[in-house]
Amino acid sequence: MENIRKFAAVAQIKWLCISKNTTLMSGIVITILMVFGYKILYGLNSGGHLSPVMLSLLLNLGISMNICIDGFLMVGTEVAEEKEKHTLRVLMTSSVTGIQYFLGSIIYPFIITLVLNFAILFISGIPMEQVSLPLFLVVNIIASLTSCIIGMIVGICAKNQMSANLISYPFIMVFMMLPLLGGISEFLHKLSGFVFTGIITDMAECFANGEEYVLKPLAFVVLAGELVISLLVFLLLYRRNGYEKD
Repeated sequence: MENIRKFAAVAQIKWLCISKNTTLMSGIVITILMVFGYKILYGLNSGGHLSPVMLSLLLNLGISMNICIDGFLMVGTEVAEEKEKHTLRVLMTSSVTGIQYFLGSIIYPFIITLVLNFAILFISGIPMEQVSLPLFLVVNIIASLTSCIIGMIVGICAKNQMSANLISYPFIMVFMMLPLLGGISEFLHKLSGFVFTGIITDMAECFANGEEYVLKPLAFVVLAGELVISLLVFLLLYRRNGYEKD
């Protein structure tokens, strides 16, 4: 019971920080407005009917922005802010354990990222009968969790909030731009199959085209592997920086 109380306390503090951060909250709103705005513009140019290519583009753009920008930065900047204000080490030397801090830090960003992905799915206009919601849920749970852990890595590596933004850019370029550019290059498309956001891109294309998506063994290995790798990297950096209690 005591562990739950401490976890809830950390989560509440994180939520207050996120909700009061205008930059982070505006990023969420911009993601939704961008998908909705592009949908209207594409609809006007096509007489109100969006092709499967446009539908998949809208879904991929929104989810990629949400996972790679909102997900990374929401966690990373908050951890970096605590390092900048020297409150992170105080927490780690208090009665709050590492696992309580970790779960409390990612729980709200994880929920926000996951819910926003479903909102983007509905906004994109893809007919729901073409979507396997259970599969979409499973893939996005793994992707959102991976995104939040990468955000923790960014926060641990950053000295302050500004450097957190700079460190996030390489991750954003790889995980966001690679799947999006895969639509114009066969080579990049193959490379995108080895990043977790590329798996979501392939799934979105199948849904938009009305095709059944099957999670192949390689895709599952990529999703699970990058989740495990990101977690191991975070644990290594966490201990190397001296936050692990003896």
